[in-house]
Amino acid sequence: MCGSYARHGKKACTAHTIKEDFLKETIPDEIQTLIQVDKEKYIKKMARKSKSTKSDSQKKINKINKQMDVLKNRKRKFINLLADGMITHEEYQESIEATNKDLTELMEQKNELLSLMESEDVIETIEKLKKELLQFLNFDELTEDILHRLINRIEVKEDGTPIIHYRFTTPKIV
Repeated sequence: MCGSYARHGKKACTAHTIKEDFLKETIPDEIQTLIQVDKEKYIKKMARKSKSTKSDSQKKINKINKQMDVLKNRKRKFINLLADGMITHEEYQESIEATNKDLTELMEQKNELLSLMESEDVIETIEKLKKELLQFLNFDELTEDILHRLINRIEVKEDGTPIIHYRFTTPKIV
């Protein structure tokens, strides 16, 4: 029944009504139509993005490895400079401490990237997502809870034609 009519009577609106059975049949069909997303295309897109992320992480790790090699070579040069008497022991200690600090920071960055790469199990994540989507989208009965979650409002014209305003828009996959 029209909410305005129910609250304010004939002064606000005429008694527009729609059968509950009609809504129970119509809304699930409309929702299924609205969410017809090419699921495989979406999953492939997620896999591509994950692969790209892993590739970027691997490039960063390679760059860090090169920087670490440069710092290790620098430490060897400091030892040679100390042995040749070109720097003092204090200068050597300061240089080694600074280089060790840089090496530690790089190692921490590398470990973070490695753990990120290991924790990102795309196939498992995609499977979980698929299960959750299917569980949510394959409802047998339109309950009041589902109705309130998915529908903003329902307008009923005087001739009994419903206009359903959903809380979401049609999904678009680019």
